[in-house]
Amino acid sequence: MKSSKIKFFALLITFFSCTLQVLAQKSSVSLDYKEYYNPRGEQYRIVFVWDTKTGKSARYYYNQSKWQKSEVSLPSNPTGDTSNQNGEIMMDYNEYYNKRGEQYRIVYVWNTRTGKSARYYYNKSKWHKSEVSLPNNPTSDASDKTGEIMMTYSEYYNPRGEQYRIVYVWNTRTGKSARYYYNQSKWHKSEVALPDNPLE
Repeated sequence: MKSSKIKFFALLITFFSCTLQVLAQKSSVSLDYKEYYNPRGEQYRIVFVWDTKTGKSARYYYNQSKWQKSEVSLPSNPTGDTSNQNGEIMMDYNEYYNKRGEQYRIVYVWNTRTGKSARYYYNKSKWHKSEVSLPNNPTSDASDKTGEIMMTYSEYYNPRGEQYRIVYVWNTRTGKSARYYYNQSKWHKSEVALPDNPLE
């Protein structure tokens, strides 16, 4: 009798374990919303949406009282990673006009487990991948747990017309962080950073 009960519970545990694995493999949708005005005073509403497991993405814009989907999207695996763990691919979408009236569409994408990242820019009706990217482990942490590395990306022009590209990256487990800036065709790490445990 005891042997039968043990077998039953073993089967039950196996069933729930398989169920959790299936749920973990399901896709998760995330999005980034931008709203801004161009130099002519025209309003833009943009939603950039993606699957955090596969990297599949789409851009929607609001026009004539309805949402419309842009025809061109990023490649399905924008970082080039082979990992299949859920929730690894994150994106930060930027869209703006400079003072000359030129529109910029930028997507910064990264893998939260490995830190591998890439910058995409939209030009001549298609997305292009920038040749230079951050190091794969931008915080220089030794930890290998999933979902630790997060980033925020900023791109803008100052009043003199000089372009700035900034990535701020941090480890959600340790709090270790770093600021990177783009200059002379490569990324540089700022010398001064927050303390590794910024809340202590």
